Amino acid sequence: MIGGLVPFAGRTALCAVLLVAVLPSAARAQQIYLGSTAPHRGSWEVSGGAIWSDGYDLGSRSAELTRNTGGGTGPFELFTSSTEVTTATGGQGRIGVYLSRSIALEAGAQFLRPVVSSRLANDAEEAEDTTATETISRYVFDGAVVFHMTGLSFNGGKGVPFLTGGAGYLRELHDRDELIETGVTYHAGAGLKLWFGQGARRLGVRADVGVAMRDGGFDFSDDRRTVPTAGVSLAYLF
Repeated sequence: MIGGLVPFAGRTALCAVLLVAVLPSAARAQQIYLGSTAPHRGSWEVSGGAIWSDGYDLGSRSAELTRNTGGGTGPFELFTSSTEVTTATGGQGRIGVYLSRSIALEAGAQFLRPVVSSRLANDAEEAEDTTATETISRYVFDGAVVFHMTGLSFNGGKGVPFLTGGAGYLRELHDRDELIETGVTYHAGAGLKLWFGQGARRLGVRADVGVAMRDGGFDFSDDRRTVPTAGVSLAYLF
């Protein structure tokens, strides 16, 4: 009986030694594995920074009066105006949740203050040409799908290209914020995220460029307008 216990005790001691030696290495390997696979399903990302939107032309119009009888044919032109919305820079914030390592859903908000500039010319009474301006408050609330191209990542996964696309609600206030114009926007773009580390929680920089197609808002026509956009933000993954 005692002789049979000796080999068994030796084998038990050997197994214990092996477990003590292997478990710390396995734990370290698991930590490295978890860190290298972030982000994963359930990870969150918040970002905030600046956004730029290009301007667009609203066209030219004429102020006309009906001529008096015997004063000729056609309307009488008082003056002409050409109007444009200038390029604007503002702020943005975004929050997203990862459905997988590659795909995330985002919600965002933007605020910009573009200027509407109207040049008045060709005055019938020969008044000097002049330019009138008005500042608009523009709000955009949108949702988007983000596809991270993990197969093209570099620098140990710290640099990740991505594609994005979505739609949102447009709200513009003008005339001292007393008049409200609403519409919808659709956007698509591409960008790059540069992370400062590889842990499950990390800081990084996000930059993207794209186009936004607006339908509605402050405008003189019902045309859809497509404008280039760009943004840069500080991001935090957790």
